[in-house]
Amino acid sequence: MLVYHGSDHIIESPVYNGSKRTNDYGYGFYTTESIELAKEWACGDNKDGFANIYELDMKGLNGLIPLNIVS
Repeated sequence: MLVYHGSDHIIESPVYNGSKRTNDYGYGFYTTESIELAKEWACGDNKDGFANIYELDMKGLNGLIPLNIVS
């Protein structure tokens, strides 16, 4: 499955804690199945950006991983 990540730079190797804690869902590496949405996220403040493309290997995934939600 292909997933996309919008950014102001090319990200060769995604890092889980590479984001800001103030993101909507805290630390993480956010992706989408929509290249158009990734392009929107990449281009803020009238600047160019990149839609990084990754292939997600889903073999061996058994279901959703529960998250601890902190309010």
